Amino acid sequence: MKKRYSPLNQALHWITAICMFAILPLAWVMTNAKVGSSIQHGTYNWHKTLGCIVLLVTVFRIGWRFIDGPPPYAARMAAWDRHLAHLVYWLFFAVMIWMPVTGFIDSAYDGYPIKLFNLIPTPMIFAKNDRMAALFARLHDLGQWPVYALIVLHLMGVVFHMVWARDDVLGRMVPAQSERD
Repeated sequence: MKKRYSPLNQALHWITAICMFAILPLAWVMTNAKVGSSIQHGTYNWHKTLGCIVLLVTVFRIGWRFIDGPPPYAARMAAWDRHLAHLVYWLFFAVMIWMPVTGFIDSAYDGYPIKLFNLIPTPMIFAKNDRMAALFARLHDLGQWPVYALIVLHLMGVVFHMVWARDDVLGRMVPAQSERD
């Protein structure tokens, strides 16, 4: 029986985490930078690029989960804890689809196509529409609060399992050191 996620699942998790932790400060910088400045344009493009990466990785992760599922929880893990972990897992996936999709549609309707890696322009898929851009901007903005809450809840769960439960839940998502699974 495997004790940890596969190396591919671990890599996808940590790629997503790195992107998410880069997206958040970029969002703050881009919304507080001087309007029209090169800093604002550059940070918007990197924010959008990382959002696209999160979306693609998340869609792949969801499909891959059916091929290479998670390791079982520790036997002594309480039922409520398992249910909460499962709920947070799927809510994370939902929000990691919601945010890039609403952000992408907002940008498209706003007349600002994504410039991947600040180099590669994407095609305009919608005609400029201020009303639709405002709607999707609002939907995207509303999604930030679940993102913050889920990150905090996830990190609290990691700390809980490391410090209180001591059941090696974190070990499921880090590479094996000396033992072979």
